[in-house]
Amino acid sequence: LTQLLDFGFFHADPHPGNMMRTTDGKLAILDFGLMTEVTDNQKYGMIEAIAHLLNRDYTEIGQDFINLDFIPEGTDTTPIVPALTNVFDAALAGGGAKSINFQELAADLAEITFQFPFKIPPYFALVIRAIGVLEGIALVGNPEFAIIDEAYPYIARRLMTDDSPRLKAALRYMVYGREGSFDAEKLIDLLQALEKFTAVRDEGD
Repeated sequence: LTQLLDFGFFHADPHPGNMMRTTDGKLAILDFGLMTEVTDNQKYGMIEAIAHLLNRDYTEIGQDFINLDFIPEGTDTTPIVPALTNVFDAALAGGGAKSINFQELAADLAEITFQFPFKIPPYFALVIRAIGVLEGIALVGNPEFAIIDEAYPYIARRLMTDDSPRLKAALRYMVYGREGSFDAEKLIDLLQALEKFTAVRDEGD
């Protein structure tokens, strides 16, 4: 996530042969033959889209996918939004965000490309590939691993500490929602996730 959403330069082939543990306990990544770059607009767009999806708020999903380069700028997204809503409702069914299978999600999104002016951008195909590999490695060690759960502390940290006007707006959305009603539970969730991120970063716990 740091590579993807902080630096925008992402290792897209993180299989076990390309990773090793150093003698001081750090992770070393090898073989930089398959990399992808992500623009600032795409980085912010991913975090905004995650905020909308966590709340199952699909009203902005058309603009989210324009920001992520799935849909050309200026396209009328009105007919596309119901199809995207169906895809994400299916992905979130039976367990919410933590149950998302990213390989199946990518396949369902690919189906939309046959019906609408919608494409899977090359950078996103590589991101999905890398996430699938990493998730598979993690599931071997922990069958209960849920990548969204693991990513949420990082997302909370970005939302609560980033100076970008777009992420400040996304934080306000997360806490107040579309209706502008303060949600103390959402704020507590974000603070707890930020605390977890800090603990893992500082103590490795």
